Amino acid sequence: MIRLRRVALFLLGMTPFIYITQAIIRLQSGEWEILGPEPGKAVVWHTGIWAFNFLLLTLAVTPLRRLSKQSWLIQHRRMLGLFTFFYASLHLLAYVAFLLEWQLNELGAEVVKRPYLLLGLSAWLLLLPLAVTSTRRWQRRLKHTWKNLHKLVYVLAVLAAIHYLMQIRSSWFEPVLYAVLVLFLLLLRLQKSTATNPASAQNS
Repeated sequence: MIRLRRVALFLLGMTPFIYITQAIIRLQSGEWEILGPEPGKAVVWHTGIWAFNFLLLTLAVTPLRRLSKQSWLIQHRRMLGLFTFFYASLHLLAYVAFLLEWQLNELGAEVVKRPYLLLGLSAWLLLLPLAVTSTRRWQRRLKHTWKNLHKLVYVLAVLAAIHYLMQIRSSWFEPVLYAVLVLFLLLLRLQKSTATNPASAQNS
């Protein structure tokens, strides 16, 4: 049953990648309007929003497990986290390829012009060690340090939310919604920490 759920989750997780890949292939074949008037931006947005979706799902696993009493949910958190890293990496690659056009020497000027890029890159750099150390082998090797390291997910979630909010041009609803969801999930986590360690909460 666990294996079946993992296969189903993997196939679902790959669906956005398959969609954008076939869209790029069709674009190269001459279907110029398939991704709208700015296909490069469309690819960057698509990969970024799915990275954020999987990040929210990863953060939601523990609260959902606690509320639903379904312990099996925790078995799939690692895959959700790896999908977060996968789409975040595609997001970064799409930006470099389609918007920066591989002109890495212009990255500094772009960061000055668009500070949200620095936040997005910082979030990806924080995500990198979490992906590398996501295995049970690393969990055993790092022991208590592993939990502290993986608390970085909360920092990178805030960075991702601000990264999205700073790009608001006209439609503010979706970036604000994602920021509210991040805040809500972090508050749930804080509530759990306070409940499990009341003495520390009283001393703080």
